[in-house]
Amino acid sequence: MTALAAGLVREDDDPLPLGTSFVDLLVARIAAEYGADPVEVRGRAMVALAAFAGARVRSFVPILVEKRVRETYRGGR
Repeated sequence: MTALAAGLVREDDDPLPLGTSFVDLLVARIAAEYGADPVEVRGRAMVALAAFAGARVRSFVPILVEKRVRETYRGGR
């Protein structure tokens, strides 16, 4: 599954480079916020993303993936 960021704007209003996925943005945010290893965060994000591979509606997948990954760093799982 490939997920590209469409229509997202960073805080500094610079456009995202083409091909930037929501996973890239998620990894950067969570790694910075929790001081986590980006490779580990990416692995957890990919596992969470794989859980939605068969989802018929994909609009909320980025939000649900972020929620699952954040829960692991908050000690929820």
